[in-house]
This record gives sequence, structure tokens and C-alpha cells, in this order.
Amino acid sequence: MIDFGLVDALDSEAIGPPGQRTFRLRARTGDAYAALWMEKEALATLGRSLSQLLADRSRLRGQLAPPVEPVGNFPQRPQVELQVARLGLDYDADRERAIIVADDAPTMERGDTPAFRMEIARAQVVAAVRQIEGVVAAGRPLCPLCHEPLEQPGQAHFCPGHNGFSRDLELPPIDGDDDEE
Repeated sequence: MIDFGLVDALDSEAIGPPGQRTFRLRARTGDAYAALWMEKEALATLGRSLSQLLADRSRLRGQLAPPVEPVGNFPQRPQVELQVARLGLDYDADRERAIIVADDAPTMERGDTPAFRMEIARAQVVAAVRQIEGVVAAGRPLCPLCHEPLEQPGQAHFCPGHNGFSRDLELPPIDGDDDEE
């Protein structure tokens, strides 16, 4: 297991154009860097879960958090890169720290989990929750009815919320439907 201990800085980012983005959580401890790669939904769930942990377990709930240190220049090849297959969270209310453990698929198959562990101070958790919300929301706009991503704003798409109706979308002819009889 790689134990980063209490991280100095934490953030998240999306790389690539909307619709083709990849997501990662970035951490720095001293001169060591870690990138935890995950799906957009996993990152969004992580942000909501961290927020819920703070609400449920932090003794400082509702108090302002001090500014946090930025991750800074993140290297092209961090010391730790992990494609997350499973995340675990906990909160130490006595020390006001979140604990994240992560596994990748090979580690889970071997059974020697967790593969990675880090602790995050409350102020960094608060900042990470806000940043994760922004990173996730910066993608493609969502359809207001079905909440599926649109390729382009205002572009027609199949939407169950329209019950199959669309003024903009033409249906292709059904094979064998000839008017020539």
C-alpha cells in the first residue's frame, strides 16, 4: 500500500474537450504527487460523499475554512498514478480529517487492498468539494428533461422526457415502407 499520509494539497481536474474528458483527483505530499483517475460520475459522487461526511461528522460544521495551498505545478508523470476501481471514505472527527483509500483492478484481484491511502485536512476537503462541483459542471450542457448530456447546446437528441416527440428530429424511413404500390 502507498500511504501518502496527510496531504499538503489536493484538487481535481478534467482533461480534454467536453464529451471526451478524463477526470482525476490530484494530491501532493512534499515532493511526491499522486493522480487518482476516475469516471466523471465517480468524481461527482466523491464530492457529494465528502460533503455529506463533513455535514454528518465534522465538529466544525458550518464554520468557515481557511484558504488552502494549491497543488502547484503538477508533473506529467506523478510518482503515483492509479485508475480507481473502488474508493473508500472515512472521517476522523477528532483530528478533522477525511481519509480516502483507493484500489485499482489489479490490486483488488490480488486481494492486497487498499492500494493507496491519504488523509485530507478539513479545509482541503471543503475546497475540494467546491472544486469538484465546478469541474463536473464544466462539461457538456444537460438536457433539462432527461439530464443526459447534449453534444451541442440546443441540439436535438432522443429524450424520453419528450415521449418521443421532437420538432427538430426527423425519423428515418422504415425499411420496406414504399408508397409505390
